[in-house]
Amino acid sequence: MQKRHERRGERVLIRVPVQIRGIAHDGREVSEAAETSVVSRYGALLRTHSRLKHGSALTVQHGFSQEAGEFRVVWLSDKLSEGRWEVGVEAAHAQEDFWGIRFPRR
Repeated sequence: MQKRHERRGERVLIRVPVQIRGIAHDGREVSEAAETSVVSRYGALLRTHSRLKHGSALTVQHGFSQEAGEFRVVWLSDKLSEGRWEVGVEAAHAQEDFWGIRFPRR
């Protein structure tokens, strides 16, 4: 098992507006504006208004490029932070330039 402090790739602190579509923890469908706080080639940390379902699929549409990507919810915060949930998502397929950032190869 990979230790939490050993990351697969570089992370960048950046706020990017996104539109998300997925499933809330109570099973209802969610479509809302959200934002990133951290991104990497493999995923992102999002800030959402809805608490999402752990393990569920999530479509994320980049607010600037309008490109959409498929992700999976892999981590959820235990409580709200500044009125939003923090949600860790993993990309279904690592994408070199989804976030508009060139990440170095390890």
